[in-house]
Amino acid sequence: MLPVLSAQRRRIAYFAVTMAIGLLMIGLLPGLVWYTKAISFIVAPFVMAGVAAVVLALAPSRRGWLECIGTGVLLGGGIGALTRFDGLIGLPLAIALSALLVMLLHEGWKRRLPLELTFVSSASGHVRADGAELWAAVVPGAGDGLVSERLIDIEADRTDPGGNTFYCALMACGELAEEATLTLLEQDSSGTARIHIEGEDAEGVMSSGILTLKVTEMDPDTTHIEMDELREGMLAGEVIERWFDDVLAGELRHLQAHFLKLNPPEPADRSADEAAGLPAGGRQAAQAHAPAALLPKPAAPRQMSNLAKLPEDHLTLQAVRKAVGE
Repeated sequence: MLPVLSAQRRRIAYFAVTMAIGLLMIGLLPGLVWYTKAISFIVAPFVMAGVAAVVLALAPSRRGWLECIGTGVLLGGGIGALTRFDGLIGLPLAIALSALLVMLLHEGWKRRLPLELTFVSSASGHVRADGAELWAAVVPGAGDGLVSERLIDIEADRTDPGGNTFYCALMACGELAEEATLTLLEQDSSGTARIHIEGEDAEGVMSSGILTLKVTEMDPDTTHIEMDELREGMLAGEVIERWFDDVLAGELRHLQAHFLKLNPPEPADRSADEAAGLPAGGRQAAQAHAPAALLPKPAAPRQMSNLAKLPEDHLTLQAVRKAVGE
């Protein structure tokens, strides 16, 4: 659940802030004097964030309602605040605007809007992997499978002689969100791939577009990736929902976490004590308390057998040094 909430932080933050401001203007936050109102206003975003988390956990397919309700409450509260009867006007207006936005963008009236919008999204960052590893993880058919937090299943089209077409199922917030056909249009030695996407969401709305990937190896351990997606023919509610889902940024974070786990950084500049798992100065303390059998044995004294070859009256310091040196 935590990964879902982390991926939805843009939506949670928007809902929490808009609800807190809107409820303040409507006059629904508890408190009779200014400082109790201030405390309520500080606490309200955390309460609303908890409400959003519950909605995402229990009804993820209704996550688009959160931004509609937040916007409706903010607008209703703002319009009501311009009159003398802020609560009497603001509250009914907030409810009406929230319901209207939900119906227009996500429910029965969404197809009545004569709008087909283009959605553009991008994300870029460094990943702890070499270029070949990352390329195999993000380009269909380049490796054993794709690394994606949204991927449920992927299957190659066996009727495509070039092996460039794939069928996949994608999820959002743990539920099926889209079934898509991926067609690899081009890939070149510079590390760039263009993929055509034709998708159908859970409600049967079709959209198509291009996903461009550029992989640049910075050094043997680090690779930079750029992801750009352009989708056409999307309904207004779907565009807003995808912006709050922040899909490509979530995919980038998933790639970074995946390869950081596979390729953890190597410890550098460690002392002998640290390498042995001891704190600084711990080696001497450990030896002082170690059993005698575990301590290193002193080196055996050097044998000076050559001294026996010398006459007894020639055991001078010079003779000893000469005998030892042989």
